[in-house]
Amino acid sequence: MEPHPQVMAALADLVTDEPGCELVGAAATVTEALSLVSDMIPDVVLVDTDAPRRPHRPPQQPGNALTELLPTAVLVFISTATEPHTEYSEASTTTPHISILKTAVPEFLRSLTV
Repeated sequence: MEPHPQVMAALADLVTDEPGCELVGAAATVTEALSLVSDMIPDVVLVDTDAPRRPHRPPQQPGNALTELLPTAVLVFISTATEPHTEYSEASTTTPHISILKTAVPEFLRSLTV
């Protein structure tokens, strides 16, 4: 899940270029992501925690919705912050979740296929 088209395309390329990984979809919003994965059972879901917040609206909380729909998927919260966000700690304790920097995504993907 990545709201910026260029970054989403780059992340999609990283996934498709990594041997052993398969991209099953890319979404800009929580709603799009939920629609994409409702018929699938992905092993890993990359979620951008740097998504822009809309003033006067509660922030979208992707962790809750995704963990309900995908209780066995690993949620990987990615960020450009030097310390990955902890605000998405609502992901359930039964659904594994990881917080990493966006710059660490290639290494993380390689670790999945080794």
